[in-house]
Amino acid sequence: MELQFDAQRISSDQDGVWLCLRVRDVTAARGFVMKAKGLYTAKLSKYRKKRSNDANAYFWELCSKLAAATRIPKEEIYRSMIKEIGGNCETFPIRNEAVDTFCRNWGSGKLGWVTDNLGPSKLPGYTNICAYYGSSTYDTAQMSRLIDLIVQECRQQDIETLTPLELARMKEEWRHAPAD
Repeated sequence: MELQFDAQRISSDQDGVWLCLRVRDVTAARGFVMKAKGLYTAKLSKYRKKRSNDANAYFWELCSKLAAATRIPKEEIYRSMIKEIGGNCETFPIRNEAVDTFCRNWGSGKLGWVTDNLGPSKLPGYTNICAYYGSSTYDTAQMSRLIDLIVQECRQQDIETLTPLELARMKEEWRHAPAD
């Protein structure tokens, strides 16, 4: 379950210390409280707006044009750019005998979910694998970096893109779009 909150406080009573959150979706929070039993873990992170479908469409439009100009499949272009934007991967030590299975399963059915073998881990019998998340998980900042990268590549091939002013306007619209 994921809940957005915009204020928080600490409270304590005879039962212990409580983290109180002012949530946006009262119904979901109430449903959780009514059904919850046992021990839970909560991971709190700064809210970041997800990227827009317009951003995704624009990326793929440019990717197709770049593929036509370079004769490199657009899927290959996409996968190579995923690795260049930063902030979209995790590194895992994987048992040597499980590396192929992990890499195959990580990307199974997900075009941009790719892996890099970084070589032996400091843990004996393990290999470090860098696993990249595809753009379907990107927030506006990550999608903006991906768009900037494809625009740069397209301009090097003399492929027409939005002007810097139009790109800035589109990015500003992503930032001010209503939250999910």
